Amino acid sequence: MARPPGARPKWRGVFLAALFSLLTVNVVLSEQEETVHFTIKAPRLSSALIQLSQQSGQPIVFSDRLIRDLPANELVGTATTAEALDVLLSGNNLEWTLVDERVITVYAKTCGPKSSACITPEQMVAEYPIYTPGLEETWVYGAPVTGSRIRRNGYTGGAPVDILSSPDIELSGAQTLGDLLKFVPAVSGNALSTAISNGGNGTATVTLRGLPATNTLVLVNGRRVANDGLAGSSVDLNSIAPAAVERIEILKDGASAIYGSDAIAGVVNIIMKRDFHGFLAEAFYGETGKGDLDTRNYTLQYGTGLREGSFFISASHYEQGAINSRDRNVSRNADTRSQGGTDRRSSATPNARVGLPDGQTVIAERQRNYRPATNEDLFNYQDFTTAVVPLRRSSIYTNASYDFSERVTGFLEASYLETDAQATLAPTPIFTAFEQEPLFVAADSAYNTFGAQLSDVRRRLVELPDRRQRNESQVSRFSAVIEGLFKDWNWDIGYSYSRSDASETRYNLVNADRLRRAIGPSSQCQGSAIDGCTPVNLIGPAGSISQDQINYISARGDVSGYSRLSTVSLNFSSAIASLEAGNVEIAFGLEGRDESTKKKPSALLENTSTIGATNFEATKGERTVYELYLETLLPLWQSSNGLSRIDLEAALRFSHYSDFGGTSNPKTSVRWQVNPEFLLRANYAQGFRAPSLNELYAGDTESQDLLEDPCTQAANIGVLQGCSLLADATRNQFLTVKGGNELLEPETSDSYSAGVVWTPTAAPGLAFSLDYFQIDQEDVVASSAQFILNQNARAGAFDDNIERDELGNLTLVQANNINIGERSISGADLALTYHYPRKSWGQISVVGGATWIESYQTRLDSDAPRRDLAGTFRDEASEGPGSIPEWKAQLGLRWSQERWRGSWQLHYVDAITELVPGTQRTRGINSWVLHDLQLSHTFDVLDGLRLTLGIDNLLDEEAPLAVSAFNDNIDGRTHELKGRFWYTRLSQRF
Repeated sequence: MARPPGARPKWRGVFLAALFSLLTVNVVLSEQEETVHFTIKAPRLSSALIQLSQQSGQPIVFSDRLIRDLPANELVGTATTAEALDVLLSGNNLEWTLVDERVITVYAKTCGPKSSACITPEQMVAEYPIYTPGLEETWVYGAPVTGSRIRRNGYTGGAPVDILSSPDIELSGAQTLGDLLKFVPAVSGNALSTAISNGGNGTATVTLRGLPATNTLVLVNGRRVANDGLAGSSVDLNSIAPAAVERIEILKDGASAIYGSDAIAGVVNIIMKRDFHGFLAEAFYGETGKGDLDTRNYTLQYGTGLREGSFFISASHYEQGAINSRDRNVSRNADTRSQGGTDRRSSATPNARVGLPDGQTVIAERQRNYRPATNEDLFNYQDFTTAVVPLRRSSIYTNASYDFSERVTGFLEASYLETDAQATLAPTPIFTAFEQEPLFVAADSAYNTFGAQLSDVRRRLVELPDRRQRNESQVSRFSAVIEGLFKDWNWDIGYSYSRSDASETRYNLVNADRLRRAIGPSSQCQGSAIDGCTPVNLIGPAGSISQDQINYISARGDVSGYSRLSTVSLNFSSAIASLEAGNVEIAFGLEGRDESTKKKPSALLENTSTIGATNFEATKGERTVYELYLETLLPLWQSSNGLSRIDLEAALRFSHYSDFGGTSNPKTSVRWQVNPEFLLRANYAQGFRAPSLNELYAGDTESQDLLEDPCTQAANIGVLQGCSLLADATRNQFLTVKGGNELLEPETSDSYSAGVVWTPTAAPGLAFSLDYFQIDQEDVVASSAQFILNQNARAGAFDDNIERDELGNLTLVQANNINIGERSISGADLALTYHYPRKSWGQISVVGGATWIESYQTRLDSDAPRRDLAGTFRDEASEGPGSIPEWKAQLGLRWSQERWRGSWQLHYVDAITELVPGTQRTRGINSWVLHDLQLSHTFDVLDGLRLTLGIDNLLDEEAPLAVSAFNDNIDGRTHELKGRFWYTRLSQRF
């Protein structure tokens, strides 16, 4: 909203005016013929007109109420101000004129007789006297942008913000937000997606700077939403349909002072569509060059402006097919020795592998016939697994606005979404010696021909169908906001509610209690007299377990849960003083949150009575949070010509949590506009992350973690204090028990950044930015079984957390959450845009960005040495941060000409190194380059029929081999297994 000092607008923020000195304004229409290079890209017409005014130096007056819900046309190139106005207003039932040869006014061509916005241009200027003798400046109050609560009319601030607009989303071809954000240069590390089958749960997350997803705050329309329903610690991006997204703003800086917890690495703010007019029907289909990953998406949208408000609704349905591990060269075999890796096949084989009391290990060949086991008697589980999980998603989103009066407006927003993901895993493995409660094949078991009790039997139950994991979720969100203008103050009060319900079902597991009885003494398994017990031939060859035996031991595991968040907020902002250098801006507010979560497993899972799934106890937690924030923008200096200025921004937020107390976090920024070409900026922020409810209150969880036991290497026996016996080197997964800790403290951080933005006047349309950053983090919440195992082996520490059997084999690691970790990350972000002047053959733009990680220092304990993980890959299954490439970049070339639009996009991931499992040897993971193409044409059918054709990974570049990866021999969080992927999209507007 715009207003001159001392003036009171008659309507609700009725008119917006451009930012510039009105003393210099005395223009006539003939001067509009002077050409200017415009770069106007804004989602709303109001923002576009403000940009036009700023870039042309011409005051523009218009009714915010009349045009606030109208979309903007893009304008990049050289034009007169008159031509630029015609482009921006085209198709919006608006006209413009010059009043008194000095002020441009925008007004409706036709409108209803009761609309207060229907006034003449002359009335507009008269009622809003922006041209008054002695008046030097008017100012604009826009909207809060990501990273600040102070209302702005642009994005160039003290901290770097990337913006992915709706056209950017369309040009990417991505049908999920996880796929869209995966290639953002600032994103690296362990983000989840449907490309993670074993260890995934159908959700998708984002990880800025290689920090965990818990360190990136995800907002929807600037407001918090509930985390994943299974006691998740971050927002599931699959719960947001891209079709309803207007833009995504990515703040690459610490923002705890602005938003509170979780914004250590940055903020991803997802802005939903509101300015939409008409009806849209759209269909998308794509598949890989190998005929799999068939993907469909159908969208219907309708929006309209009402006499006193607006309305928008979007519905979509998405289906994604599978990719099987066996259908790609790089992922079809867990044995990668021929490619410089190791053999990671499983020792749980379809023919029983039996450890005898005398130390021999034999393999069942035929019934009651055994031979000595060899190193090649292993099982390739990747013959069975899905590499990309099939996903179905249905969603509906709607919003509406209503003007209660000329100064008060209300907004309502609601959405509902369902997802269904189904992964396939290899048949259940049995390791009798390494379950939570060991299993023994009794000496008098009906099928035991060895005459002795057997403690170490390994068997892959191929008689059972493949394991299936089904994840379902239902996510609902609602928010209501009333905002207005009282004297010189903008205010808003809002309530939001979100809830994520989720469930996970594992099929074709093994009931451990029944198996224990079925392979135990014959006297404990007497048919129907005891639960229908049927003896099981666990030590036979594949096919020796009958259907009756399978029926007796097979099981299903279920878990369900929810996360709920409700928030009440009150915000105020205004300019409280006018200094020689500009206006002193202030924003402050209050926020109260109530959050809760619950995760309840079925009785079998809770009692650690299944094999083939994670066994765990129930989780339940809740808390309330009260927060107060204050933010100010203080202009320190401005040159006499107004082309140079220095601004100071400062913010402070106090938070009180019911479960661990209070914390205060400040942030300061300095912004120096040296001249029209150079902007310098610097930031300092303290940050914190409150332990999630799951980290605090999770019950003990049992899993088979991928660990490297130092005691499996002969060179360490008798050398390391904790390694006295050589452990079994054929195992790489070990029983691990983890759980919550109610005594956890928040993670804390200090963030620093400094950068420059260069917009050379000699090259209109060119902008370049370079920002250096550093994040120092302490008290990191960690649950590291590998760290405990290493410290125990090397120094005998954590004796109470480690259990081994009489042969030295690791049987259990206990690793609950504790505050022990430290991180220090530094690097730089680069961004480039260049809009080449429009020619007869069209408009070309170049958009690029890159992130350089200088160092990624981490250690799990103050007594442990620091490790620099920049340029390395450490899989999450091995408790690493994932891939941290030193360089990650994107470069795009875009072309538009009347009804045609095309793009070429390059994605680059630098080469990285990894540690070969079971060795001290490292190897390189190759760099990866993808080329994506897209071309679209709009036909003159109704309001526009657009056909889009696209190809991702044009050259069919295979994902590079990562021999230490837990899934599919690649890092599916960074690279893609799909190969070449083609798609088409058909959009019809009415």
